[in-house]
Amino acid sequence: MRYLPKTNRLRHPSGRLALLALLTLAAQPSCSRDQTGGATPPAPAPTSQISTPPAEPALSPQQLANVVAGAAPKTWRLSGSLEQFTPKDLYEKIDGRAELFLSYDVAGLTFAGFQAPHNADLYLDVYVYDMKTPTNAFGIFSVERSPDEPPVDLGRAACRSDANLFIWKGRYYVKIMASEETDDARQAGQTLAQKLIDALPDSADRVWGRAAMPTADRVPRSLRYFNVDAMGLDFMRETYTARFVKAGQSIEAFLSRQDSPAAAEAILAQYEKHAKTYGKSAERVATGGAEFRVCDMGGVFDVVAAKGPLVIGVTGVQNRRLALQTATDLRKQLSDPTNDRQSSTPTNDRQSNTPTNDR
Repeated sequence: MRYLPKTNRLRHPSGRLALLALLTLAAQPSCSRDQTGGATPPAPAPTSQISTPPAEPALSPQQLANVVAGAAPKTWRLSGSLEQFTPKDLYEKIDGRAELFLSYDVAGLTFAGFQAPHNADLYLDVYVYDMKTPTNAFGIFSVERSPDEPPVDLGRAACRSDANLFIWKGRYYVKIMASEETDDARQAGQTLAQKLIDALPDSADRVWGRAAMPTADRVPRSLRYFNVDAMGLDFMRETYTARFVKAGQSIEAFLSRQDSPAAAEAILAQYEKHAKTYGKSAERVATGGAEFRVCDMGGVFDVVAAKGPLVIGVTGVQNRRLALQTATDLRKQLSDPTNDRQSSTPTNDRQSNTPTNDR
């Protein structure tokens, strides 16, 4: 079963898009679809204080609907109506999971179902989420995938689970869910996915954390991005996490970029306060040319430090010395964050055979 992390933060909703006039039949629910009836909308939470970069150019709702409708595999037909949702009514389609997408500032969802020509029980459900930025799209992709699922050469990154596909390209996150695990479902899903990815635009905007997070000893495909509440801490926003193998142990590390070195130091102060309130103790240790906060959380240790505007650390490590050494090593590996804002081409952020791009 796919692991879906929870979040308790929401974003302010916007108004709902009207359903497209060219596709007016009612949608037909099925056992694998996310549709649930009688759902109650989640209440909006306060506006985030984190500054968000301007949204990159996107397809209009009509253009996106045309792309989805036109991606049907040959001889497959649209089942029911194409639907579009905004943050305000997203819960009507994916109740119970809308909060997760809202925490990543989702702009909208376009949904369509396609049915096989000679098998009424075989269909593909297509979800195309507009996440506003490549970082948000990578974030939702990263928390929905499993490191054990094989990568697929689609978009900037993709993976397959049985006959289902999960794809990230630019500001879009695409899910293709098959009702059956058959060769026909796999082939049709691959065809549909390729058509979608060929039609969806991308930009040169780079997801900086994919390159900034150190790669030595990093577990492949373990990199994740949290827009809010990383590690359950409300002050850790816009944070990347990844797992590393050190001394035979799996260790979770985290990396966040603040607006300034002073802002990074403020995060360290909050972390220290958190440790003293909810853990046993917090002490400052100078090593490797930097000062680290070593936090005893009651049997496990968190260690955190700053490097310019960056906050780097490890969490939940049983051995204090290993926690401090790992945090020290990771800090030394960080490159100058001022040189990693954007790349000249989106292909620099695609999956590759190197761990830098987190295949």
